[in-house]
Amino acid sequence: MDGFARRKEQKKESIRRAALELFQAYGFKKVSIHDIAGKAGVSPVTIYNHFGSKEALTLDVLKWYTLDLVDKYHGMITGDRPFIDRLEDVVFDKAKLVGQFQGELLQTYMQDSPEMQAFIQDMYENRVMPVMKEFFAEGIRQGYVDAGFSLEAIMYYFEIIRRGFFNMPDIGERTERNPALMQELIRLMTYGLNG
Repeated sequence: MDGFARRKEQKKESIRRAALELFQAYGFKKVSIHDIAGKAGVSPVTIYNHFGSKEALTLDVLKWYTLDLVDKYHGMITGDRPFIDRLEDVVFDKAKLVGQFQGELLQTYMQDSPEMQAFIQDMYENRVMPVMKEFFAEGIRQGYVDAGFSLEAIMYYFEIIRRGFFNMPDIGERTERNPALMQELIRLMTYGLNG
């Protein structure tokens, strides 16, 4: 990459970071291109030149953020800490994610944007699922997950839980107010109703 291309990419990265910070703090609807430009130290024209529109910038930022999250969860899941601790970390983090962006993440872009849905589905199938399968196989080997369940059934169960989290935007707020609730949900997820 030559110097011009590197500077261009650094500017885009600066715009993405500024937009992400503002979106997380105020939601997507309340943040303008002028707000992002001011935070990034660029002109609004620069943002339009790099991204074309606020919607295109928002989708770009969300894809960039998603890739970062996938890497983060991969690190959490593949660490050397006990299985149950890693599971708890991932579940707690996902609960926090659901409430971010002033609750607009799920309503605005995850549910209403076919492009974002396709991107998330591709990430989930090709990057998340293979790691999660190995993670739950490890849980079976370590005795945290019942060996009587097939990996296929466990993955379907995990998918049900994942979709449930994303369909309950207030779950992050609820579990922050009541941390014991999250502990119970993790126990239910891991051990079932029989304990």
